[in-house]
Parts: sequence; C-alpha cells; structure tokens
Amino acid sequence: WCDTYAMLLQSMNYLKILWILVPLQAIIGGIAQWYFSSTLGISGVLLGLIISFALTVFWGLPLTYLIKANKG
Repeated sequence: WCDTYAMLLQSMNYLKILWILVPLQAIIGGIAQWYFSSTLGISGVLLGLIISFALTVFWGLPLTYLIKANKG
C-alpha cells in the first residue's frame, strides 16, 4: 500500500516527505512499542507498529502523491 506511493514519489524525485515521515514513524514506533509492550507484552509491540504506521505513512504518502500529481 504505502510502498507503492513511496515508489511513485521517488520516481517524481520528491523525497522530502520521506525524509520527514520515516524518522517520525521510527520515533513514534519506538515510543509506542516501548509503552505498549510494558503493559500488553508482545501484543503491545504489534500495536505500537500499527499506531506508528497509521499516524505517519498510511495517510501521509497517498495525500502527498495526490497533491503532487494534481500540481503537475
């Protein structure tokens, strides 16, 4: 899903959004996994990954692609 949009943005030579979202996803993922794993165990790790994905690239890459594709 998101890899498709990442490839499309890379082919358009627009990498700025990846430089922003990927480190943000890593930070959110690390914090969320640490927090939820301490209370939920291994399920908390999975929940942390889902949360980091949903808060960053899940909506950020498709939205950026639509904006860039309509501009030009």
